Amino acid sequence: MRIVSQHLELSGIDNCRDLGGIPTTDGRHVKDGLLIRSANLHHASHDDLETLDCRGVRHVVDLRSRPERRLKRDRLLPGWTVAELPTFREAGELKVQLRDLVTRPGTFIEDLYPHLVLDQAAVDCWTAFFRLLVDNQGGTLFHCTQGKDRTGVAAALVLAALGVDEALIRDDYLQTNLYMGKEIPDFVEEMEPHLGERMDADIDEFLVASPLYFDTYLDVTSSFGGPVGYLQERCAVSDDDLATLRETYLE
Repeated sequence: MRIVSQHLELSGIDNCRDLGGIPTTDGRHVKDGLLIRSANLHHASHDDLETLDCRGVRHVVDLRSRPERRLKRDRLLPGWTVAELPTFREAGELKVQLRDLVTRPGTFIEDLYPHLVLDQAAVDCWTAFFRLLVDNQGGTLFHCTQGKDRTGVAAALVLAALGVDEALIRDDYLQTNLYMGKEIPDFVEEMEPHLGERMDADIDEFLVASPLYFDTYLDVTSSFGGPVGYLQERCAVSDDDLATLRETYLE
């Protein structure tokens, strides 16, 4: 695994990385400060937020559900715009996912990835997300809770749209494993009542970005001819939109 995205050392934000510098297949690279991925901003310090602001962040896209947002509200700077774009339908669907997590712990995360591509809520999320990226001026930070699965899919779709090689996109996805830290104790505490005695055996799969999960994402999007085909067919991303994205985010 190569280090492809720039890790930002922040005291209260886990797994925060600038996608700037990642090369594309046509010899360009992603501009610094325009596309940043992270875990939630609930524990962000003022210095963390100022660092992000100085780096160019002006917009935040929150991929979490409403219950997650209520539990851990983001800390933000005045003047930043916020778009709440959950990849799952609200409370009802989240309860179904939690039930499946408990009854099928060995396959839950792997099974999650088709939902992150095919469910209508996910399609609506990515459609709105890419519309924001086309229209936004300034840097966009996008995140979920741990910055791993939902954020990983978001980053993979964006990098594919910009023309980054699949191998580098995979490396960025796996790079998450180097920076999972602050959110792990909170996640373990939240899951313990649901997993009970299976906790020690099953918790590891929720804390890693696995090549198997990335392969599942690729398998699902392959039915559309790949991630870019998926964006065009399901998320209303046009050829003009792709050209605008590359003009805006590459140099």
